[in-house]
Amino acid sequence: MPRISLYKPEKSKDYRFFDRNISEQFTVGGTDLYVHKYLGVSDQGPTQSLSQPQYNKLDPTNIQDLLFLENRDRKYDPNIYRVRGHYNVQNLDFDLSQFGLFLNNDVIFVTVHYNDMINVIGRKLMVGDVLEMPHLTDYHPLNDKIPTSLRRYYQITDSNYASEGFSSTWYPHLWRIKCEPLVDSQEFSNILDKPTDQENFLGDWDKTKTYPPGYVVSYGGKNYIATTNVPVGTPCTNTSYWQLDTTDSIKDIIGRYNKNIQINDALIAEAARIVPAAGYDRSQLYLAPTDTNNKPALPISRIQWKSGPNPAITTLDMINSEPLLRVTAAALSSINGMEGLQQAIKAFINMELELLELPAEKLDTGAGSVENDLVLAAKALGDIIAPYGTVDNMYARADEDPSSATFIRTRLVDRNIMDFRADADPRFTFTEPSTPRGFGYTTGYMVGDGSAPNGVTAEAGIVFPQSPTVGTYFLRTDYLPQQLFRFDGNLWIKISENIRTGVGFGGDSQNQKSSFINNTNVTTLSDGSTIPEQQSLSSILRITPD
Repeated sequence: MPRISLYKPEKSKDYRFFDRNISEQFTVGGTDLYVHKYLGVSDQGPTQSLSQPQYNKLDPTNIQDLLFLENRDRKYDPNIYRVRGHYNVQNLDFDLSQFGLFLNNDVIFVTVHYNDMINVIGRKLMVGDVLEMPHLTDYHPLNDKIPTSLRRYYQITDSNYASEGFSSTWYPHLWRIKCEPLVDSQEFSNILDKPTDQENFLGDWDKTKTYPPGYVVSYGGKNYIATTNVPVGTPCTNTSYWQLDTTDSIKDIIGRYNKNIQINDALIAEAARIVPAAGYDRSQLYLAPTDTNNKPALPISRIQWKSGPNPAITTLDMINSEPLLRVTAAALSSINGMEGLQQAIKAFINMELELLELPAEKLDTGAGSVENDLVLAAKALGDIIAPYGTVDNMYARADEDPSSATFIRTRLVDRNIMDFRADADPRFTFTEPSTPRGFGYTTGYMVGDGSAPNGVTAEAGIVFPQSPTVGTYFLRTDYLPQQLFRFDGNLWIKISENIRTGVGFGGDSQNQKSSFINNTNVTTLSDGSTIPEQQSLSSILRITPD
């Protein structure tokens, strides 16, 4: 008598009994799955390389790009296969974590009957196939202008035998596939580029077929309608026989490409409004005048000069109620002998001398001098009749108007500068007036606009002026790009170029992004053939057979 065993080397009647019952369970309790069968990669064209080989026939095991291991241009069967499947319906919840907002449970695991799948499709469901869930079709979209319902597509990312599909005979009966929501990408364009109304859709254009008028085919990622009887081999670009279908495709309805383009265009427009050009906007910046060492002049105790033909005179009482000039009694005896200083003091201020006794300074511990200090205090009796300060830390005589030509010629050209205020008042630091010698830290890459620092007027022309003053700016328009120069007393020094590029990649962009990286020029060779100056990285790295 043979030994009793549920497992047998061959699939016995027990296996077929279990298999029929399991198939019936899927027929009763399962849902329809519309399968878009992956056939292989599209024709690569006449160009053949080792990284992108040319295949003689469609095969789902072919690899389009051996370098990146990608199948970007996928071909799908125009016929739809229907099988029964089962999966656990679950809620789609959003998870707000530290990395952002994620959608949980958007991956589903669908189980199908193995033998029914083989009989209907002809092979196992594999990575690359696309499932359409008819029971999840949205017949009530928020946009009531959409001419069709919203379909739900899933792509298969993994597949294998289901552990729960093994019967007591140790043979599998179920095939388990892992599915994720389909995204609008190049891989699935053969599905999503189809028209929403597929009654007259004949699939991809075939050069060996004729087409009657009114039917639609896909060609080059677009849909075309035959306007008359189309002869064999007539491409869709022939406007005598074909017309571009302007109605929405499936991608336009369920994809986010158009919405992402609108968002991207709005962001670019807003960025162009806020930052119309690349670089820095220096119109609101003030650059401090520099000294003879090309360093910014320190604005120490600056006194505002009020504009007008007769500048207001500032008194010492308005500046500080405390005495400004203090000398010791020993130093007072030598003032009469200092003729120059005496004349300077008389020219500077009319003052009253008074002997004051100041308490001796002591430390926190009480240590210090035990005798008070005797000082001579000078107090103003009238208005100042000598130099006054300007906002640029420059000083002049009271009878000089800084806006006059005499002041500019005397101060900036002849450099015959005498400043009693800076000598007599220790609060003030005198700086020789000088226009900025450049834009300092605001200098960037292609940010010049032809204007001088601080909005100073700059003349323009093709020849430098004959008698320029020190610090004068001049824009040479005969240079390309135009260049801004500053006269330092001996030479004209270039400080910037009149070139401000845009932020995009268009024709207004004058940097390497548009002229080199996005080069659209075409070079004509000696034999009359043309070659684009811009070459893709894949063509440069292409391996040439020996």
